[in-house]
Amino acid sequence: QSIVSLSEVDLWCLLIERVQTIASSCAKIHTPASMVLAGSPVSVSCSIEDDCPLTKGKDFRVAWKIDNHFVPSNLSYQESNRTYGVIIPSLPDTGAFIACAVCEEENCQIVNGVIVKVGNPPSVPKNLRCSLNLTFPRRFLCQWDPGQEMSNLPTNHTLHIFRAMSENVRYVIPPGVHFYSIPPESYSFFSEMEINVTAVNVFGNATSETLKLIPLETAMFDPPEIKRIEADVLGCLNYSWSLAKSQQWLMTHFSVELRLKTVNNQLNKELVFTFFKQENKINVCGLSHGTNYSTTMRVKYTSLSKWSEWSDLKIATTLMKAPTGSLDTWLKVYDQTAQLYWKPSEKFSANGWNLSYTVESKEPKKALCVTRENHCFFNLTKWVKKVYLRATNAMGSSVHTKVPVYRRRGLGSVSNVSVHPQSETSVLVAWGRPASPQVTGYVLEWRPLCETPAAPLSFTLMDKNNSSTIVTGLRPYKPYEISIYPKYVDRIGRPLTLMAYSSQKAPSVAPELNVTEISHSYIKLHWDEVPLEQRNGIIQGYTISFWHERDKIKVITTEKTRIVVRDLQPLTKYYALVTVHTMGGSLNGSVVTLATGKIDGIEMVLFVIPACIGLSLLIIIVVFACVGKNERVKMCLWPIIPDPANSSIKRWTDTDSLQGMPHFKEDMEPVLVYMSHFSLLDLAENEPFKSDYVKENQWSHDIDSHDESHPSFQTCVRYDTEHDKDSIPYATVVFGGPYQNHSSSRPAYVRSESTQPLLGADDPGSPPPYENVSPSGSVSQIQHFTTFPQKSTESEENEELWDEFPMLKSLEISDNVHI
Repeated sequence: QSIVSLSEVDLWCLLIERVQTIASSCAKIHTPASMVLAGSPVSVSCSIEDDCPLTKGKDFRVAWKIDNHFVPSNLSYQESNRTYGVIIPSLPDTGAFIACAVCEEENCQIVNGVIVKVGNPPSVPKNLRCSLNLTFPRRFLCQWDPGQEMSNLPTNHTLHIFRAMSENVRYVIPPGVHFYSIPPESYSFFSEMEINVTAVNVFGNATSETLKLIPLETAMFDPPEIKRIEADVLGCLNYSWSLAKSQQWLMTHFSVELRLKTVNNQLNKELVFTFFKQENKINVCGLSHGTNYSTTMRVKYTSLSKWSEWSDLKIATTLMKAPTGSLDTWLKVYDQTAQLYWKPSEKFSANGWNLSYTVESKEPKKALCVTRENHCFFNLTKWVKKVYLRATNAMGSSVHTKVPVYRRRGLGSVSNVSVHPQSETSVLVAWGRPASPQVTGYVLEWRPLCETPAAPLSFTLMDKNNSSTIVTGLRPYKPYEISIYPKYVDRIGRPLTLMAYSSQKAPSVAPELNVTEISHSYIKLHWDEVPLEQRNGIIQGYTISFWHERDKIKVITTEKTRIVVRDLQPLTKYYALVTVHTMGGSLNGSVVTLATGKIDGIEMVLFVIPACIGLSLLIIIVVFACVGKNERVKMCLWPIIPDPANSSIKRWTDTDSLQGMPHFKEDMEPVLVYMSHFSLLDLAENEPFKSDYVKENQWSHDIDSHDESHPSFQTCVRYDTEHDKDSIPYATVVFGGPYQNHSSSRPAYVRSESTQPLLGADDPGSPPPYENVSPSGSVSQIQHFTTFPQKSTESEENEELWDEFPMLKSLEISDNVHI
């Protein structure tokens, strides 16, 4: 359904006022209904008056507008001479202002108009509900949800009541009211009746679903009252109860629920009993003996009714008898001192209160400990193999629980113990079984570390097939020490202990940074550990942020409680911040301002003296090395370049030069003999020297003279130009026969490995590579030196050669000198 907004209504009112003066003398407008059903067509007619000033003596036409928008001309028609009509198929959901306009050419003037509203049938009432209030004054109230309503379309509701064997009743509800209190004469507490609601407006009506009920079933009773509780039979309690005073006149069956809880955590158990009875006495059995129970109750009429509120709490105790069942025990022996802990087993029943426990031995027979706690410390002699524990109340004692004494220890512990939080108050403890097959079970113990006074430990026993268990009842953010012991046939294994939290968060406090030592280049910092009770989790580490400018932060992560920050600048102000981390969060400490010092005289001396000593030792070592290795150092720094002009080759004798050389046969290959940087090569007699061995245009030779005793050593050098005098060649002299008995064949020269440039080259660059003379090949194939003139005599050739090699000329060997 649509609701017309106030802005639209105001606009229509202004338009109506504007055309009132014209309408009174120009036109009358009529519509069959000022409100129509949504989606229905609307017809409107307009009668133009004869004396309308807009039409006198003018050619005009009539147009229609809806909310200032022209209506298509095909929807309008002319009923008579000056009466015009329009049929609109449907209007907007909010309604519309329909206007009649007189037009001359394109100029139109509204002469009258009417507002037509749009409506819908009423919504179906929903969620019809009725409830009986038995508190005086009693009232039977029915309510419903009307759905969406239109403010401009009144909707009335009617409540219908149908009862068997009675006249139907109808109540008309005022507009805007959606509840009705049915008077007492129209209903009965225990009789069934039917109720529905009908909504009516000008466009129709709608009826809700019919509600079938018995009035008393809809009643919510006041909390009942427990009058008395008696314990006259073992394990049973008898209750006397009644309804509230304002409802005690009702005499019928009720559903009653009792909730019993043990007091002082004697048993972590809640019992609920439901009864359907008319009597005001209830007997509850199967309870524990000598146990305090707190009891509360509530009532309702049938299963379809609502429960009343719980009654006030009442406490009662069942009859006592001697305790029954055995206790779970955990005995820890240290030399002759024993610590015994116990707790009720699943089969143990205290059957009373004010229990006391007695620990005794039979050999010798004596009481070791009597206490009301759940633990006891006592001394044991080495002969005691077992101790016995019994519980006692006012009615008697339980049977003895036998506790074996295990003095031997040392077998393997469990492995891979891990703790996983399950909730804020519980953790899952898992472990790996020992390798030994003699394991008979496990003992898991835990105790809080921060309680004052120190709380006794708790424990649980498990068989050998278990490898995990859940520990409950822990406090969040508090540390617990958890230990797991394997039990063997005749001893207890070594424990494995760790600290655990059921849940963690950031520590409550952050450590404070303290300066241990400060220098110009480093700062030593330390801090105290966060107190255990304020850690709220296991400390994972610390982060120290160190900076002197915001964009140059040095971050150091450590698990220790002290650090040394190095490479600092002297006389500089620094800032430091420590952050402590747990698995549950982190907490920053306060920023500490630090300032490095300046370099003092002592530090300068301590730095300079070792530096000077080290430098002095280095100089001394270098000097001694240079003195001890004079020749080697001199050769490294100033290498000796051989000077053939000052060579001692003239003083060498035949014996000196050939000392130590092997005697070669005639058919062996010639051997190079290296003498300093000058070497001689003998060629076999069957390989005469070829004059074309010397490369052409590279050297010019004149044979000046030769030594008759050494015909192969015929090398005198001559300088052709001043440039040639600056270069000194070295060569290997090749002999064509045995060294002492060679023939006078022309010598061949093979360049040595010296880097001294050759003479006579026009190109100052490196000469072509040289090759050793092959003893089996022709010397002329090498072509390293200039060829001798074919028609020159031996003396001319010698002269030419000595002129080409002035250095070798100075080494000319005479007949009476032997190499």
